This record gives sequence, C-alpha cells and structure tokens, in this order.
Amino acid sequence: MDKNSRKIDAYVLGLMLELFIIVIIFMLHISESRNILDFIMLCITFFTVIITYTGGLIVGLILSSIATFIYGSYIFYNNLIKNVDIQTISYIWMISIPIVTFTAGKLQRHIVKLQEINMNLRESYKDLVTIDEQTGLGNIKLFYMHLDREISKSRRHKTPCTLMLIKLPYYKEIKKIVGENRANKLIKEISDVIIKSTRSEDERYTIENDTLAIIMPTTDISGAQVVKDRIKSGIDNLNLKLNEEKKYVNIDTKIAILQYKEEINTSMEFKYLTEEELQYDV
Repeated sequence: MDKNSRKIDAYVLGLMLELFIIVIIFMLHISESRNILDFIMLCITFFTVIITYTGGLIVGLILSSIATFIYGSYIFYNNLIKNVDIQTISYIWMISIPIVTFTAGKLQRHIVKLQEINMNLRESYKDLVTIDEQTGLGNIKLFYMHLDREISKSRRHKTPCTLMLIKLPYYKEIKKIVGENRANKLIKEISDVIIKSTRSEDERYTIENDTLAIIMPTTDISGAQVVKDRIKSGIDNLNLKLNEEKKYVNIDTKIAILQYKEEINTSMEFKYLTEEELQYDV
C-alpha cells in the first residue's frame, strides 16, 4: 500500500473516531440538559464536514471559523451579560469543529490526489492499449504503426503490399434498429468472418466503429481480390443466418482494395486513397 493510501486510511479512521467522540459527548450531555443549542452545534459539525469534503480544506476552515466565532460570541455574551455559566461542552464544540474540519479537509485532499493519479493512469492506459476491446482486432494506432512498417518493407524489398478497407455504410441505422449491444455483436461476427477469410500473416484492425482494415503483406491486387470474395461470401452467409433468425437486418458492406505504389508517401495517404476506392464497390 502506497503512502497516499495509508494517509487516506488514517484520516478516515481519525474522522470516524472524532465524530464518534463528539456524538457520545453530545448524547451524555443532552440526556442531562437537553440543550437545543448543542443539537444545533452537532448539526453544524456534520454540515461543516460535508462542505469541507466537497469544497476543500480552505472553505471548510473558513466555515468552521465563522461557526466557532458566532458560537463563542454567543456563549461569552450570555456569560457576561446574562451571567450564564459556560459549560465544558461549549469548549468542546469550539475545539472539535476546527479539528474535525481539518481532518475532513486533509482526507478530501488525499482522495482528490488519488483520483488524479487514477485519471492519469487511465489516460496512460488508453495510450498504451492497441487492441480494440469490441472486436479483439488492432486499433487505429496499431494500424498506422504497422502500415508504416509494411510500406517501408515494400519499398525496400520491392514486394507487393495491399490494403483492404471494409466499411458498413448503414452501421448507424443498424445500431438504431437492433440496439447498441446487438450492433456490437454484429461487428464482432463480421470480424470473425474476416479472421477466417485471411491468412495468419495478414493483419486485421478496427479503425472506426463502422470500418475495418486488413494489411496484406506480399499480396498483390489479384490475391487481395480472392480474400475480398471470401469476405463477401462470409458476410452473405451471415445475412442468411440473420434472416433465418428473423432479425430483419441486412448487413451491406463496401470493400475496397488498393496495392501500394511508390508514389504513395505516407500511411495516411495510402488509407485515404483506399477509402476513395470504396465508392467503386457496388
């Protein structure tokens, strides 16, 4: 357990102990005098803890200082003007409210720090993750990394490399009809078709919610066409299965293939030119 977590545990226990002692003293005192003022101070104590936890230590200390000043002024006024004795519990209220406020403020500060650490870790995790959780395929970050690598290999060794994009043009409509969970399941089933239709050396990615990509090293346009036909056939079978299950959904796809050419300079340009080919798939 790290230092910050240990401090949080310590302040939680300290705050619970302080509130427990205050409540016990209040119960013992109220059973004797039933003073409504003490009940008000108990409420103010809990209210100050809540405000401190939500607003921070500085806000809490200001609020507790105001509450203590008003209460102390009232007690000493009654003592001086009305000759009312100052009871021990009055001193306890003036001491306990700042102490409880300080403990709650320190607890809040360390919890915020822990939340910030957790947020930073989440952001770092997003940067490191290269697998799409929904399909199990590589994500767009990994796609560009590998496409740059394959472009470099193709230039160096003069070997063919083909990029394929599979797009679901009506994905949003399908999602509205069948719901998000079923739409995600359909994407997973399409990705399974793609995995079965490609070789182990081919690399498969989810680059958008409605777009998947395949990088096919050492594959020319004719070889990619064979893979395209397999995927089309697999999706047709998936449509047949959906119709048999009376899902009333037809998966329409557009598939584009483009072989790398030396005039293509970057992976983004390669992807863009392949996307242009989608309009010719009817």
